[in-house]
Amino acid sequence: MPFRINVELKDGSVCLMAKKSFNLFLSLGNVAKFKRINGWVVVGKDQLRDLGKNNDYPLYAERRDVS
Repeated sequence: MPFRINVELKDGSVCLMAKKSFNLFLSLGNVAKFKRINGWVVVGKDQLRDLGKNNDYPLYAERRDVS
């Protein structure tokens, strides 16, 4: 089974996300908290990694069709 992260979104919904989806939602500011091995991390309160470093998406992902 692929790696999944327990995530609570700002709208209150809780779900399992793939790493790429999690990185995108986190960079767009939609994540309230997520679970690490040692407990829940609150976005904006607890320390996070640098979003621009080792990320599959830019800080603010381009969502428009670029054709």
